[in-house]
Amino acid sequence: MLSFYVAAGSYTNDALLRSIDFLVRQEELDPLATRVSMLLLITDSDSTIGVTNSARILPNVRQANSARVSINAFALNWKTGHRFLDHLADQNRGSVRRCCALRMVLASELKRFYDEISRPLLENVRFRYDEQVDDTSLSAVDFPAYLEGSEIIVVGKLRPGATHLSVRVAGGSTQVIHSFHAWYSVLHENVQLF
Repeated sequence: MLSFYVAAGSYTNDALLRSIDFLVRQEELDPLATRVSMLLLITDSDSTIGVTNSARILPNVRQANSARVSINAFALNWKTGHRFLDHLADQNRGSVRRCCALRMVLASELKRFYDEISRPLLENVRFRYDEQVDDTSLSAVDFPAYLEGSEIIVVGKLRPGATHLSVRVAGGSTQVIHSFHAWYSVLHENVQLF
């Protein structure tokens, strides 16, 4: 059991690193367990104690995490680290929600966000393309979860002379794996914008 205490300040770097370490150790203790490891960082300010520079926090988290733990953030005001929280979630396959509401509404917003991220529609979502796509041009193709109301975007380039786009998408839950395949013909036309 972890114990928590309230302090005057925000130890974002230490909190994230210790939490990632805890979850990674749990995974190592039971590697066959079927679960998606995730963190929910709830914050009302930028980091104020310890490592406070987001340019140092992000690589620290990236090194400790290796994208194994999905990191989500709930900011209790609109001013809190917009870019930092967005980068943190993007680099660690998570989501960000900001709420600047009355205390009564704040609790329901936090609960709604937690319900959204804690019950993914699909887990371990993977996009696979055939040889017509330049693999080196692809953005992320593996995602820990697909959440209701969210979107997944994969960007890449077709190889010169490609005739089609073929993609296989797979994901599932602890009980079942879903998969679908799509094939699209590529039209080679000179397209001029504006």
